[in-house]
Amino acid sequence: MSDIINLVSQSGSTSIYIDARIEDNGDLRFSGQDIGEAPEQIFGKDDYEYWLTVPAAEKDRLLLALIEKIYKGNASVISEMKEFLDERNIPYGFQTY
Repeated sequence: MSDIINLVSQSGSTSIYIDARIEDNGDLRFSGQDIGEAPEQIFGKDDYEYWLTVPAAEKDRLLLALIEKIYKGNASVISEMKEFLDERNIPYGFQTY
């Protein structure tokens, strides 16, 4: 498996942990775990695990939907995207005319 990013790490009476990763087959998988009071009250045990998987073939559609949600109507999208890619050392091409 490749890199894992932590999205939520929240401690409390119910601790919540959510990660995302790209699986070896290219699927995008979100994995979550709730530990504590809430799962105990709902399920009778203090641990609840769950997954959401986007098939590899659908990741491009997800990427475009997320870009639209974040940047639609933002005239600075190109400069902001360049800055974002630079910060994360993600290669890209940029041309002007």
